[in-house]
Amino acid sequence: MKLPLLLKLWLVLLIFGFPACRNTPAANEGAAAIASPAATGNPTVVYVVRHAEKDISDPDNQDPGLTALGEARAEALREKLEGQPVAALYATKYLRTINTLKPLAMAHHLEIIPYAANNFGGLKQQILQNYSGKTVVVAAHSNTLLPVIQAFGAETDIAFITEQQYDYLFKITVAPEGTSTVETGHYGAES
Repeated sequence: MKLPLLLKLWLVLLIFGFPACRNTPAANEGAAAIASPAATGNPTVVYVVRHAEKDISDPDNQDPGLTALGEARAEALREKLEGQPVAALYATKYLRTINTLKPLAMAHHLEIIPYAANNFGGLKQQILQNYSGKTVVVAAHSNTLLPVIQAFGAETDIAFITEQQYDYLFKITVAPEGTSTVETGHYGAES
């Protein structure tokens, strides 16, 4: 008579205990790695900046670095985004965009990912595919800032960025369902 009672108790534990085991943190370890922002409810945040002030002292140099003002602006960007959980940094192949993100790269121990300066849709796709629900920073150029924002489906009141404007900081927020908004701010010294 004792055997059936123990057997019944064991079956009850098995039936009710097994589903509980599936919800342990160890069982869900991989779930966070593949969860989409829709599943997690986290928006994707993309900060877009123009590269900092470039050195124009040599008109023949097609790939100039930053001036001292530009280096100060790059450091100001790092300070402005301090505390943000930056997961990725994107820059075009040019020194001025790469150097603009270097202080952030060092602070967050990240590599700077290259992207084609005119492939706005590809940039959007890569960010949303690889960094959905995370925070990303993109360094662009005066003539590509607005197209990057538009590629994400966001709209801004700014119609044109001049060659002398370096201080814009655009924050694109892509909601889990795909809608996008943009906030316009500034960083570093006024330009």
